[in-house]
Amino acid sequence: MKATRTSQAPTVPPTGETAGETAGATAVEPRLNVFGRLESWLLDGKRAKYGTSILRILLGASVVAIVATNFMDRKYIWGTASGWAQPYRDDSIWNFWLFKYFSAGDPDPLLVGKLVLLAVFGLLMVIGWRTRIVTVVTLLMFISLAALGPTSSDSADNALRIMLIYSAFTDGSQRWSLDARRRRIRIERMSTGKRRRSSVTSVVPRWFGNIVHNLAVVAIGGQVIIIYLVAGLAKARGTLWRDGTAIYYPMHAENFSPWPQLNHLLVANDLMVHLISWGSVAIQVLFPLLLLNRWTRRLAVLGLIAMHAGIGIFLGLSVFSLSMVAADVIFVRDSTLESIGRWFRARGGGRRRRPGPHDARPGETGHHSEGERHGQGSHNLTPGRDFVDVTNEDPAAPA
Repeated sequence: MKATRTSQAPTVPPTGETAGETAGATAVEPRLNVFGRLESWLLDGKRAKYGTSILRILLGASVVAIVATNFMDRKYIWGTASGWAQPYRDDSIWNFWLFKYFSAGDPDPLLVGKLVLLAVFGLLMVIGWRTRIVTVVTLLMFISLAALGPTSSDSADNALRIMLIYSAFTDGSQRWSLDARRRRIRIERMSTGKRRRSSVTSVVPRWFGNIVHNLAVVAIGGQVIIIYLVAGLAKARGTLWRDGTAIYYPMHAENFSPWPQLNHLLVANDLMVHLISWGSVAIQVLFPLLLLNRWTRRLAVLGLIAMHAGIGIFLGLSVFSLSMVAADVIFVRDSTLESIGRWFRARGGGRRRRPGPHDARPGETGHHSEGERHGQGSHNLTPGRDFVDVTNEDPAAPA
């Protein structure tokens, strides 16, 4: 039996030019992949939908809280009895016409009306009604209020003002808002033929709205990192923070003790004082590094939320705490918050939204069989519907 030989074409060694082209293409591919992922992240959709919605709600609540807590002292802070603060107002960087909604010469009835209107806009932010316009108006009104009372402004006002500026560039109405409900109803009506699809196209392309929103999210994250890193490094230089006794002293200050007995109970334990003092420094300094891993990021966000909850409860800095917690949530993925929502609904027996016609997958109808209505075939439902999906699915909807 003769063995058969298979003939192979001789392998031609690559020339220098061919080898160089291959190596160059191999080196370029990872860079193209990185740029492609970055482009997709920025343009394909709006990120941090739940995070920006929580940001909107907490910032609106903070504005209402500032008006409510300072309302009784309004004359001395912003009204006719605050003339002693005029030299500080003259040096303010916000002293120009755009921020003149509040004026030191306003009589008390007019000042009350303006404060009530500011609180109303804060409530409109909370419920998410015409969110984009309301956020911008609230920002301008609040800056005017803070500029009118420079001697009473503190880090809470600064944090709230910064986050309001960034929030004005985000679409914070995608979850838990009246705007989201209005968009969902419009989509349902179009899908059932009760309303014609608008033939008017938006002047601004959708990708532009996505990139503005996503860049604002990045800016919020960067601002939070800077705040924590600078604060942590400044604390690390202090002797009291290195000794682990820094939180002991403000806990006994009368101005920062809304619950004196609770404060005394906390600082009575030496170990607790040391752990909180050192822990707050460590988590702030290491925060940028903790963001690199999913699990450490979750621990860092939970730790910072707990820290700010303690600041709000024990030191009475509720507005500052709300503003920072609102910014911290930006680092939590939408999928994580959806999972938390499903977990609470499963434990609490919360009602689910009845699936509409637009919930069906391609190739399915909006109607369900008898078995599906009684819980069978539930695998055909889109995951994450526990939270109403109110993204701009309609091409005619604003970006």
